[in-house]
Amino acid sequence: MAKKGSRDVLDKSFYLQDNVIEISKQLLGKYLCTEFDGVLTSGMIVETEAYRAPEDRASHAWNGRKTARNAVMYEEGGICYVYACYGMHALFNVITNKKDIPHGILIRAIEPCEGIDKMAERRKMAPSNRALTSGPGKLSQALGITTRHSGLCLQSP
Repeated sequence: MAKKGSRDVLDKSFYLQDNVIEISKQLLGKYLCTEFDGVLTSGMIVETEAYRAPEDRASHAWNGRKTARNAVMYEEGGICYVYACYGMHALFNVITNKKDIPHGILIRAIEPCEGIDKMAERRKMAPSNRALTSGPGKLSQALGITTRHSGLCLQSP
């Protein structure tokens, strides 16, 4: 994750804040970047959705539920949780707060910035298509994010 207007990586303390709703708002305008096989793709975060478990019924960790799939949510903030929705869409989440407090933020949409042609190739659509990264599954596909990336550190440049 990078700060608005730069490629500076957000430091660990950002992710360890305890108010997941505030962090969700603070992520707006930041940049989500991936680099695979030497190809950089990025976009500005324009839509987020916060999940505050264990009390949030919409969270995968509602009521303290812990499974092999969502175990990464219980790790210390600053990593990602990527899961398959309907068995086909990888959804990218940012894990926040201290270890054993399962807060997460779904990145719902980004505005494409760099590597737009590569994003379009991954999505099999025209680079000018407004729907390129307009949803959580779409942005993951465009950025090349899959479930195998779950648990990766977000501070790694």
